[in-house]
Amino acid sequence: MHESKGIQQLIQEYHENRLSHAFLLETNSIEQCLSSLLEFLGYINRTGEPEEDQKLEKLIQNHNLPSLLIIEPDGQTIRKEQILDLKNFFKTKPVFTKYNMYVILNAETLNASSANTMLKFLEEPEDDILGFFLTNNKENMIDTIRSRCQIVMDYYTVSQSLAIPYVWQSIALNYLKEYEIVKEDTLLYNKDVLLPLLHDRKELNYLFQSLFQIYQDLYDSKKKNQILKAEYTSLEFLLKKDESYFLKQILYLSKLLDELNYNVNISLFLDRFVLESR
Repeated sequence: MHESKGIQQLIQEYHENRLSHAFLLETNSIEQCLSSLLEFLGYINRTGEPEEDQKLEKLIQNHNLPSLLIIEPDGQTIRKEQILDLKNFFKTKPVFTKYNMYVILNAETLNASSANTMLKFLEEPEDDILGFFLTNNKENMIDTIRSRCQIVMDYYTVSQSLAIPYVWQSIALNYLKEYEIVKEDTLLYNKDVLLPLLHDRKELNYLFQSLFQIYQDLYDSKKKNQILKAEYTSLEFLLKKDESYFLKQILYLSKLLDELNYNVNISLFLDRFVLESR
């Protein structure tokens, strides 16, 4: 099992029989954190029978375990109805596992109504229910929810995540030149050039991770008056822009990268980047 420091902490608390009923995991990668957390949930529900444990882990990884519910934002928020469904979901005892478990992704998107409904659920915890709230910034969580969870920091280094293939860095650089120089033809470029290259969400993630890194490097060069990397020579004209321009692009790309933790329409996502970032 891949263990980050946050997951190592949860494993230790499990072995010491002091798991809380609710955890707030702050992470720099919702996707990686969820992957590690699902491995942990398989670990604490092992039966000791290899075949049964293998079936259990497969059910968990495929999000098909009857006693595990994963909730993600419906649009921009997590709605009250989703939390009511969660409460109904756990009216029965766990099936195949020791615990009923729920995971709420991007938990900062709980709105006032859904958070209040969730609060009532947290105030009367049951011994066989474990809850996990995942967020990129715990400070964005509603205080009443945050105060009722044990906070765990679950951060990942670059070496713990998939390296971006060089080809996508090159594709991103060409795309950025199109986006920053040609501009009016970028939507057509999305359709004719990028879409045939993008086969799945992982490749879309590679592209936007690369865009994020390019803007970050340009910002560093501007702010610290550093020599621009040789591969960015064609973008040197951008250094005439204010630092705020790069920060705006970096923040927007960070928001989009968070959204890539969920299913998106690749074509619409590309066009939205061009239209909204203008």
